[in-house]
Amino acid sequence: MDSGEASAANAPAHDLQGAVGERIDGLTSWRVRFWAPIVLGLIMLGDSWDSIVIAYVVPSLKQEWGLDTIAIGAMISAGYAGQFVGSLLLGPLAEKFGRMPIFYVAITAMCMFTLGCALSHDPQLFLTLRFCAGFSLGGALPVCISYVNELAPTKTRGRYFSLFQFIMVSGYALVSITAPFIIPAHGWRTMFFIGAFPVLLIPLVMLTLPESPRWLARYGRVAKANRALAKLGAAAVDENLPIGGAEARRVPVLALFAPEYRVRTIVVSALWFFTSLVSFAFATWAPTLYTQVYHLPLEEGLRYTAIAGALYLFVPLAFAALIDIVGRRGPAIFVNSVALLALIALIAISQPQTLTVATLITTGWIAAAAGSVILWPYTAEIFPTQMRATGVGLSSSLARGASMLTPLVVAGTLAYGGSVRVVFAMLGVCSLIVILLWVFFTRETARKSLEETGGR
Repeated sequence: MDSGEASAANAPAHDLQGAVGERIDGLTSWRVRFWAPIVLGLIMLGDSWDSIVIAYVVPSLKQEWGLDTIAIGAMISAGYAGQFVGSLLLGPLAEKFGRMPIFYVAITAMCMFTLGCALSHDPQLFLTLRFCAGFSLGGALPVCISYVNELAPTKTRGRYFSLFQFIMVSGYALVSITAPFIIPAHGWRTMFFIGAFPVLLIPLVMLTLPESPRWLARYGRVAKANRALAKLGAAAVDENLPIGGAEARRVPVLALFAPEYRVRTIVVSALWFFTSLVSFAFATWAPTLYTQVYHLPLEEGLRYTAIAGALYLFVPLAFAALIDIVGRRGPAIFVNSVALLALIALIAISQPQTLTVATLITTGWIAAAAGSVILWPYTAEIFPTQMRATGVGLSSSLARGASMLTPLVVAGTLAYGGSVRVVFAMLGVCSLIVILLWVFFTRETARKSLEETGGR
């Protein structure tokens, strides 16, 4: 045991959950500090890969199966719809059965359904498999995020989560880089074969990472919590310590709206919905805006879109150096203010120049996406252990709901004769709502233990 662990082992604790938290904070082993966020980030890289790969294979699907516009829209929406449902339903199961069992099942199922997509020769079957893969992936994401936060040391939780998140979102860039080479040479099915790779990492996780010690402690499973701590390299806690907090309950989604949690649930739900609406609007409509509204050549529009996507990849790394020092609220207010200013500028310019438009859209996109980057760790921090996966699941579901609603809002406005300025104005209102929510209805969570920020 090193000095950090020895100090944690000797620190006083009033209850079991506090003692387990102290042990985790004292860990300095490579397995905890780097292996866990890296291997789990690689597995959840499948989320970003799956979210964008459909956009690159649609032209091939259209040619091979003769799909019309409605069918293509259904193909794109099926995965998001599955994630919307899975995020709501699988999070509560992780409160009852533990983080890792649900995570293993969900990731394995996702990979199997993804392989099914690669082997499918029927559009209806493909659409069904896309929904099922999305359902599994949508359920795995909040469970994994809860686990990562529960394993993170208090002082560096933001940096710890940002490492995981950087790897998790890199699928967007990887698909953008590899798809133009892989699909022409090996066909669209290869992209789905590659997308099933996370299942290969599950045995490594099972061998090296235990169930969440915090989750075990919350339900009074002292012996198992001590075995989990031992697997991570920490000393055992006193088995006679009280559990602490209210009596453990099996928490349904409705429990998030109990009086003691109602305000935080409503606030974080609104933050997720409006932040995602702005972020997805930029991400999904940037190429269309460049080519159809600002009349840029397709290649030029795609080039500007690719630049924004590449820059976004490094947002988690930038915040890794900040949010443990300056907190969550300040950076969140700043980036959403930048997004609002970019939208106001897009409304105000009367004779848009290409470079100006591209700069403003890229700035607004990255700033709005940065708001989502901060929301992930913040959401996991404000809910207690017994409902953390459920709270993150509800938030993730609302983000997917916004992704499905965005095409209707933007396309509907443009289709019925609305100016692009109307679209930017609506998105600006959303950004303003997000800023006001952060300013008036949130509290700082940096450098506080999960037991302090989430309650018990």
